[in-house]
Amino acid sequence: MNTMTETALLQSAEHAACGNALSSLFHPQSIAFIGASERPNTPASRGLRNCLRHGFKGGLYPINPKYPELFGVPCYKTLADLPELPDLVMIALSAEMTLSAVAECKAAGVKTVVVCSAGWEEQGPEGVERAQRLQQIMVGAQMRMLGPNCLGAGNPAQGLCLGYNSSFESMAHARTGRVGLVTQSGAMMGGLLLNGEDAGADIGLYAHVGNAMDIGMEELAQHMLENAQIDVVALMIEGLRQPQRFLELARRARAIGKPLVVFKAGASELGRQAVMSHTGALAGSDEVFAAVCREEGILRVSESEDLLSTASALAKWKNKRPVGKAGLLVFTLSGGAASILADECADADVPVPELSAATLQKLSAILPSYVKASNPLDVGGAVFSDPELPRRALAIALEDEAIDSVLWVGVGAPRDDRSQLWLNQALDVMATSDKASIIIPVSGYVQEAGFERARAMGVPVARSLRASAQLNGFARKFNQATYPPGEYGAGIPELPKIGGLIDEVQSKALLKALGLKVPDSRVANTAADVESCARELAGTVVVKGLARGIAHKSEHGLVALNLGTPEAARAAAEKMQAQAAELEFLGFLVERMATKGVEVVLGIKRDPGFGPVLMFGLGGISVELFKDVAFGMCPLSPESARELIGLTKAAELLRGFRGQPKADEPALIDAMVRLSQFAAHHAGRLSEMDVNPVIVLPQGQGVLALDAMIACDAAP
Repeated sequence: MNTMTETALLQSAEHAACGNALSSLFHPQSIAFIGASERPNTPASRGLRNCLRHGFKGGLYPINPKYPELFGVPCYKTLADLPELPDLVMIALSAEMTLSAVAECKAAGVKTVVVCSAGWEEQGPEGVERAQRLQQIMVGAQMRMLGPNCLGAGNPAQGLCLGYNSSFESMAHARTGRVGLVTQSGAMMGGLLLNGEDAGADIGLYAHVGNAMDIGMEELAQHMLENAQIDVVALMIEGLRQPQRFLELARRARAIGKPLVVFKAGASELGRQAVMSHTGALAGSDEVFAAVCREEGILRVSESEDLLSTASALAKWKNKRPVGKAGLLVFTLSGGAASILADECADADVPVPELSAATLQKLSAILPSYVKASNPLDVGGAVFSDPELPRRALAIALEDEAIDSVLWVGVGAPRDDRSQLWLNQALDVMATSDKASIIIPVSGYVQEAGFERARAMGVPVARSLRASAQLNGFARKFNQATYPPGEYGAGIPELPKIGGLIDEVQSKALLKALGLKVPDSRVANTAADVESCARELAGTVVVKGLARGIAHKSEHGLVALNLGTPEAARAAAEKMQAQAAELEFLGFLVERMATKGVEVVLGIKRDPGFGPVLMFGLGGISVELFKDVAFGMCPLSPESARELIGLTKAAELLRGFRGQPKADEPALIDAMVRLSQFAAHHAGRLSEMDVNPVIVLPQGQGVLALDAMIACDAAP
């Protein structure tokens, strides 16, 4: 059996195991509620009442020795008294009482428990000790646990709703969607679901992980991906506990063609740890997460309000023509909205193409002379003289082969007859088209009763012009081909066995062994030796002071440029020693002065979750001044290296800005790939690395690494 076949079989087995483990959470035959009481708003009572209200068909068993009946169903004294062993048990007791309840469920053979109580590791040393006892109970258990500190889970198709904050009291779950939602915030889950339901962003499965002591976000999301009733998985993330499993999840989602939409809280950081390199200073956790999303095809929304609406729209568009093969039609009754959308579409990388000559001719035949046939198509005031014009114009424009989707922009909220007429005209046309469509109300709000037909048809109603453009852009991103993964490469030089800061001489020796060019150089032990080294190199030189523990030489006055004579080189070295007498000098590096080119920076940082990342951007002091950099996971492929270049302003300089000669971009890409392979090879020890600046010479002349700094861990 070949390796690929073995891997496929292992993945299939893992997916099947995940599905079997969580089926009792989302598809239980019966549920018990430990802690239910006559108080209707306690967690277990609400879970029971919600399941009753939504029509759960299996057994529902409240457990409390105080009551013979609760909310119209028999109540039982203990778990052992139930007429059947429940698949799922919701435990809503104090943290201390929860321990014995979990142990009882484990002994009875319950498949899954949902633990609601707080009072665990989030509440100091006492809570940590209590959490350790709960973990000990779960050791060796076949039973699975969601939580603790958990708001529950739900499956609207089955009438399952264990959510117990006030938002769940208002949910009807009248329509079952094809989106799976996993959140790390319980309060936000209720708000997302209720607002989403009101706006037509319907849900298929949902769960809050709580403290994720057993069942985690990644496992829940994987289960949803493999579920036939789910087409899109949405995640609300506060922090990743299993970054590598998250990567596997994203790749699995891409492989089976199901979008993964995420909102991640905590994008800004109050502070960064002290670091030695520019890369370490700029590569925060959010920048790395953004790079992972870009490379793995994860669709990251910037506002939590757009999480479910984006996921739901993508699910509704699954059976439409793929968005991304052509462009967007903006159809509007407002010229102002059209101009705003032009900017928003540009920001979202959404093309708004010209319509074909044949389409323009058909439109011109029905439009009044003062309305221009174009895209955006603004029929404007003409609707007052011809109320049926929007229907006919939209039908013609939507048939154009340059169009793969449409944004329909209304003006008035659908509360009066005329606004409702125009909306219904648009929906009539959309109902007969295989192209993705979205409605944008300029006035009113997405939950308007007048949009009920759109919701029933599965036509998304966006909350803003920007959100509508971004949604279309997300669909395009998902349908784009991803770049091939990078290769680990061969001939990678080894790091020194010592740890800490590796000096520039050793760092450049490693770069040279890796295949990157460095300037001709000599190492001088003393200032007096600098003069002879400069004479050997001939011409203009650079002198750098080598001092123990100093990463950035220029900040300590240890770099002297454009030294035209050997005597000037010696004088510069003597000046460095005099002005920085407190430093421990190890010698001097004398290099031939490099020719001019485009200065860029290449760097490496080891992310604690995702491993080494490569940074690219404008080099020299520009990296500190503009912070115009992009990150990619190591190792890079040539295609992903080229993409990184294109994400920065450096691309314009490299490709001949204002008549300047084009730089040797292929050589730069080779250098980026090799450096990323070096980082991947040494992922366990390489901590940080800066190669700054790298001079990219004119086409055909290669690149030259002028400075380098490496920090690594000691060999085990």
